[in-house]
Amino acid sequence: MKLRLIIGALLIVPLLTDRAMASDLSGVGTVPVLINLIILAGAAACLSMAIKLYNLVKGGALAKGWQLFIISFVTLILGQFFALAREARLFAPGFDIAAVLYLATVLLWFFGLAQTRKVLE
Repeated sequence: MKLRLIIGALLIVPLLTDRAMASDLSGVGTVPVLINLIILAGAAACLSMAIKLYNLVKGGALAKGWQLFIISFVTLILGQFFALAREARLFAPGFDIAAVLYLATVLLWFFGLAQTRKVLE
């Protein structure tokens, strides 16, 4: 499963960079794009691990906290896609949707940790 996610991410990355090079050559290969790609790969790996851990505790008291972690990693991945699209100048939304998704990610992490703490106390 993890290997499939990594291979899928590696197959998607060239598609994004091909479009970026076609739209604006100066935005590709810069440090922010590389950092966003690393964060995206890390978030995909964390999502894979969170799904595996959720399957281990499925139906248990810790399941709700891990559900929140899974949703938070999905929002982080979406935020990274929007940040990469903005960096590559594929589109420019009227507001910074990536920042809103990052805020949602942090809030979901907080609520997941609070739920886990409540169960463990």
